[in-house]
Amino acid sequence: MLLLQPNLSRGPDPGNQIIRGTRFKFFYRLGLMSTHKTPVNWLRAFEIAARHLSLSAAAQELSVTTAAVSQQVRLLEQRLGVPLFVRHPRGLRLTPAGEALYPSCRESFGRLDATLAELFGQRGNDQLIVRVALGFARNWLFKKLTSFSHQHPDIQVRVVASVWAGQPLDSSIDVDIRLASRALKEAECHQLTRDEIFPVCSPRLVGRGSRLRRPSDLSSQPLLATIGFAQGWREWFRAARMEDPVPKPRLEFDSMRLTLETAALGDGIALARTSYVEDLLRARQLQRLFEVRLSATDNLYLALPRGTSSDAPAALFRDWLLDGKS
Repeated sequence: MLLLQPNLSRGPDPGNQIIRGTRFKFFYRLGLMSTHKTPVNWLRAFEIAARHLSLSAAAQELSVTTAAVSQQVRLLEQRLGVPLFVRHPRGLRLTPAGEALYPSCRESFGRLDATLAELFGQRGNDQLIVRVALGFARNWLFKKLTSFSHQHPDIQVRVVASVWAGQPLDSSIDVDIRLASRALKEAECHQLTRDEIFPVCSPRLVGRGSRLRRPSDLSSQPLLATIGFAQGWREWFRAARMEDPVPKPRLEFDSMRLTLETAALGDGIALARTSYVEDLLRARQLQRLFEVRLSATDNLYLALPRGTSSDAPAALFRDWLLDGKS
């Protein structure tokens, strides 16, 4: 829904008072019909026609007929219940309701056009877009990105955080650091991690006298789980040789980082992965439990398009990241 607010910052001249009164009535009327979706193409046709004060000029910009623009504007006026233009033989003039609506439409479409150009417009050779699993980014990548920027100050880096595994590779991403069980056939891939999986909890939870001497003691504890990984509590309990029925987690998250931070607050036992939890272990916000370790079957891989030029930003980032992990 397009949210519109009147501008009440102008001075108290009589003409403005008329517009302000009209705006109040217009926005009140718009609020009454806000539960019905207004087609975006109607608003777009109005915004362009209002900018040019001409239906024919709006039609030329939209590559449609003048009659089509006129029809869309009239449908919008019928939906709102107020006229937006005064039509003259040689052009248009905005009504007070049209003057109230136009600034918000112009700003909204301007922001949308700018966002589309920024995200999907043609990028230069000095920009790098990296998509990375959120937990790994927080634990390892973010701390080292300044090093890459210092080595390559001419490359602008944009980091796009991902939560879910298996997002498709596309041309909008230069480098993808993703969770996978094996290297992708359609891309150049390098395995970054060989994680171990083990339970962790806050030292405060142990300090409160919780019985956590053996894996079976977890039956009386709130377990925290992260969805989206190939292995979870059931697989870890099997590795610990616990028989069914094994305890089920009480809380599930779609982000490993959220799971670990909840555990650090003392609100349960989390199942951690090495590459996601190392910083919290070093800071002693979490501590490992038991000696049972489960080797992860899915790990983090660096993926980039095959045939990437050796001097492309993606290749420079790959070389920098692999050197840092060696």
